[in-house]
Amino acid sequence: MATAAQAQDLPVVSIQSSTGPVAFAGVGYQRGIRLAVEEANARGGIHGRKINLVERDSGSDKGQAIHLVSQAIDRDRALLVLGPSTTTDGVAVAPVFNDKKTPSLSFATSDAVLKPGPWMMKFQQAPSAIAPLSARYALEKTSIRKVAFVYDRTNEGLIEYKNFFRDPFKAGGGTVVAEEAVVGSDANFLPLATKLKALDVDAVYISTYGEQAANIIVQLRQAGMPEKVRYIGTIAMVTQKFLSMAGAGAEGAIAVSDYVAGMDRPMNKAFEAGFKARWGVEPDNWAASAYSLAQVGLAALQAAGPDPTREAVREGFHKLRDVPIVVGSGLWNHKDRIPAYGAIVLTVKDGRFVAAP
Repeated sequence: MATAAQAQDLPVVSIQSSTGPVAFAGVGYQRGIRLAVEEANARGGIHGRKINLVERDSGSDKGQAIHLVSQAIDRDRALLVLGPSTTTDGVAVAPVFNDKKTPSLSFATSDAVLKPGPWMMKFQQAPSAIAPLSARYALEKTSIRKVAFVYDRTNEGLIEYKNFFRDPFKAGGGTVVAEEAVVGSDANFLPLATKLKALDVDAVYISTYGEQAANIIVQLRQAGMPEKVRYIGTIAMVTQKFLSMAGAGAEGAIAVSDYVAGMDRPMNKAFEAGFKARWGVEPDNWAASAYSLAQVGLAALQAAGPDPTREAVREGFHKLRDVPIVVGSGLWNHKDRIPAYGAIVLTVKDGRFVAAP
């Protein structure tokens, strides 16, 4: 017979940017997490206890994210918090989690989110682990040797993507022609486009979110950037919105990602079918990452035992090995909170992201 404590639901809070400028990622994150939790509850929950998923919208605002984290800890009594959606917000809220000894499984890419202390955990690999893959591909599989960079100077993760492409690219014989900083709210890139058009480059590496990257490409083409110039981007570029906004300008673009639809793995097939049935659309890499992050979070709750505490959830996370996921290699691992699960280089062909040849 279940005790009163065992009969209670397990409180988990998801804080995502469901509205605001980062909603393109946050909506997919929230949907992927909700699907994973609904599936887990349909199987009977964790040790017979259902997960009570509380969803909060940070509005893509750092101040609101900090407020919601405090609310999740003090009012919602969360055993685990999933999110927030961005590296910038993740770094901002990390000290709160550590001060209040509450585990957070973050979407942040930068390892800087781990620095405040041991209560911060992260799902996604750092740019240092995957950005060099696209640099190696450019040098070994293409004629790209001269690159100009455009990057969001307000986002630590996107800065790291730029740096961890640039450095191995230069070490391998590539040339950096220019580095131009933008901010996430910028929309008029015609002066920048005119400047870049005058440079002799083989490619432009764009380290911004996908919609802004598409806008930059459109304005570069309007300014007369030669069609032979290719575009290289981060995992943030791999979205349907990027493809639809960039149009023909996206063709041939290169990006590194941990997910592409149609992988021939049972879990991926079930996820893609389940997501389409639940939400009426195909999952993108944001949804796949969130579904996978939720699998790691659920595994930590499982490892924490039938009557989990926040400390037990944190300790359970450290025990995790070979968690099945739908991104990367299909298995998630970490060493000292640094995740590793593989990635692939993609290119745009006929309006779709596919594995690069």
